[in-house]
Amino acid sequence: MSVIEFYKGKNVLLTGGTGYFGKMIIEKLLRTTEVANIYLIVRPKRDIVFDKRVTKMFEEQISFKVNIVFHCGASLNMDSSLIDAVKTNVNGTAEILEIMKGAKKLLAFVLVSTAYSNCLHQVIEEAFYDPPINPKLLIAIVEGTKPEVLENISKGVIGKWPNTYSFTKAVSEHLLISDGVNMPVGLFRPTIVTSTISEPLAGWADNLYGPLGILVSSNCGILRVIRGNPKIRADTVPGDMVINGLLCYAWDIASQWSKNPEKYSPRVINFSGNSSPLYLTIREYTSMAENSGYIPFKKTIWCPMLYIVDNKCIFKTLQFLLHTTPAYLYDFLLICLGRKPQMRKIYSKLDKVMSVLHYFLIQEWTIKNENLKALWEKLGPNDRITYNFDFTAVEAETYLKNLMIGLKKYTLKEDMSKSQFHKTRYQRLRVLHNVLKYICMYFIGYRTLQRLFYLMQIWLSKLRRHYRCYS
Repeated sequence: MSVIEFYKGKNVLLTGGTGYFGKMIIEKLLRTTEVANIYLIVRPKRDIVFDKRVTKMFEEQISFKVNIVFHCGASLNMDSSLIDAVKTNVNGTAEILEIMKGAKKLLAFVLVSTAYSNCLHQVIEEAFYDPPINPKLLIAIVEGTKPEVLENISKGVIGKWPNTYSFTKAVSEHLLISDGVNMPVGLFRPTIVTSTISEPLAGWADNLYGPLGILVSSNCGILRVIRGNPKIRADTVPGDMVINGLLCYAWDIASQWSKNPEKYSPRVINFSGNSSPLYLTIREYTSMAENSGYIPFKKTIWCPMLYIVDNKCIFKTLQFLLHTTPAYLYDFLLICLGRKPQMRKIYSKLDKVMSVLHYFLIQEWTIKNENLKALWEKLGPNDRITYNFDFTAVEAETYLKNLMIGLKKYTLKEDMSKSQFHKTRYQRLRVLHNVLKYICMYFIGYRTLQRLFYLMQIWLSKLRRHYRCYS
């Protein structure tokens, strides 16, 4: 049975339907399959508990109709509080698994996690790892501790994990083993998900997470220095290819489950693009941002120039020169014009985000993806076209250009008819940038030569006195 045939007449339950993954899953299913129904579970509204909403609205449909579950709902904020991350990532997974235990026609339950949930390991296998803490114990700690106390002990709870997001994702993965017994469950771990390559539109994205945020802030001339290793490679994967792989994985789970439910063993797929032309270094990505003058943004305030340094002392110096000082000057100018200062607040938020990402900018992981390759081999010719996730066919330059255009058009929602105006303004900024650069170089060079000439005069005078003493 092909993937397209598999989804015909099926009922799909989706959590996180309003997020990036959710939107693409819905669009792909409606465009390429004949699914019977798509049920959405969205985040709880104020004063309405998650499980009560599900019980009230979907209990009958879930128990008797749902065949496939994509659990994409998650708190993606790496800097979120422990209580929020646990409620969404751990409690949410435990609750949806509990609900699906009563599903009579369930064929596949896929938990979408992240390849960096077990980032303490340099080599990440397609396997389940021991959790940092028992999920039930963590839930009990969060529910039984006052929020202010939990805030103070959160660092001690997450231990060596860099943030609450990866920590709670590592915990939630274990729930598939502990709570998903005798269920057709599977774990799907994508790496760094970026804009689409072609579907539904080339370069489409609705968020500025990770490298997309770095590219936009750099291209706007705001982000000028980050602390990281420019030689490490970013394992980025286009969003539409990730969704294609996810839909195919559910098909494969159902196929294995139908053959022999009693012998079914949950598997893991690491959706890694380590064999892709997009497996680029941070410097290669940022160079593309620096050289993207043909796609200037409306909010560009200066020419792109991004330094990536690993040394803390050098980073702090450049941060003061390229972030702090310009921010104060820019805000002073705004105050003189009678406008509200804003750059210091922007840089404060930017520095906070970059400090969270620092852990992932200084090291590189080896992510195994043999199960992903095996999944591709199982697909027929038609499915390989409709649900393509063959990285080797990607043209990096074309993709990166479409990515920048997509950020401008779809993510920032800028008017493309004014692109020529933005280009003209960008060219003026570049002229001003070069003028100021050469002026600074002149004064620095002039002062340096003055100092050298002064030191030379002192050295010559001492040399003359030395010879007079011996003459």
